[in-house]
Amino acid sequence: MIAALRARPGLVLFVLAIVIGSVAALRAELDEGAMTTFALVSVIAMVLGEQLPMQISRQTLAPLMTAPALGLALTPAAFDGARPSASTVLALIWVSILAGGLIARARGHSVVEGSIGARFLGLAATVLIVRGVSFDGRTLLDVAFGDVQPATAAFLLLVAAVAGGLVERVLEALVAWLGEGRRLSRVLADEGGPLTRIAAATLTAGPLIALAYPVVGWVAIPLLLLPVLLAYVAIRRVLAIRRALGEALLAMSRLSEVTGLTRPGHTLRVARLAVAIGQEMDLDAPALRQLERTALLHDVGQLGLEEPLRDGVTLHAGPEAQERIAVVGTHVVGSSPQLATLVPLLDHVRTPFRRSREFGAHIPLESRIVRVANAWDDITEGARSPRVREVALERLHLGLGYDYDPDVVTALEQVVG
Repeated sequence: MIAALRARPGLVLFVLAIVIGSVAALRAELDEGAMTTFALVSVIAMVLGEQLPMQISRQTLAPLMTAPALGLALTPAAFDGARPSASTVLALIWVSILAGGLIARARGHSVVEGSIGARFLGLAATVLIVRGVSFDGRTLLDVAFGDVQPATAAFLLLVAAVAGGLVERVLEALVAWLGEGRRLSRVLADEGGPLTRIAAATLTAGPLIALAYPVVGWVAIPLLLLPVLLAYVAIRRVLAIRRALGEALLAMSRLSEVTGLTRPGHTLRVARLAVAIGQEMDLDAPALRQLERTALLHDVGQLGLEEPLRDGVTLHAGPEAQERIAVVGTHVVGSSPQLATLVPLLDHVRTPFRRSREFGAHIPLESRIVRVANAWDDITEGARSPRVREVALERLHLGLGYDYDPDVVTALEQVVG
């Protein structure tokens, strides 16, 4: 059972969502009177929003689906003269998610079962808070749209929306932790940047729709989805630029391989190993991006060598060759403003660790990690046999504290072990 859970934790979430959604559908009161204009507009918006997911930090979000779903959950709309129950609202949300997912699959798009499950369970938590829990016979929705001040109502609705959002994010983090083997602390640390911004825009849209509904009716949904749509477009553009930059870096990193100066696959292996070491040492997401870029570009300077190194191995390169590689590499990279922050990192890859201990030189951790990862691949040449690993570790231990940071080598041992 534990093995199955670790193999497909997203499927477990999806099955749980099916169970809860099916029970809600059986208990719902979905008759002709329930299909009000507001309910129909909400369902249409949710189905369309499910067609426009976005992936951030290896998590799949659907902000244009979540926002109208929150609006439906938090709005005191009356279906056939009575306020709908939690089961009725949950049933509408679940049917919309399923319909949207089926349409997306029919259009040839992938559907992430774990993300759908986490999204529905997060919305279910919000619905339960505002409609399923009573205080002296009154639900939170009754309190918010009763005799309290509008500011208090907005605060209560926002708290309910944030609670559901936290449930969704925690479940997504658990899926990444169980399914990908990533550290839970690292998964939670990745919850920043664009993900936080789009989540904030989404969570605030629901309470705004609820507060605007008594004034403008169903028009509140398209009107207040506009800010979420603009944030969605802006973040998609940022992600596209980031992807384009990553592809350009990858192409630049292969220049030394294409010209025969380094062994095939060396740069990519160093980058992957460096990122794994950085994760082992609990680097945050921005530092890991800097580390990966530094590793990808650490051999670009070999293009400036008058006499190429044998197989591109820099492990035994002389001081003059290492300095030439660093100068050319930093010159090439420094010509791009977007990569200017990598210049000191690339320059210090050649700096032995002893300079930090003996002379107090500041060697960035990213540079120390790339130095160790590069030395490891120079020795192993991509081989993975136990004997090769043993020889490589022995060679690194000979330079421990002199050439290589002991803490980085210890992290390397954890990664390759």
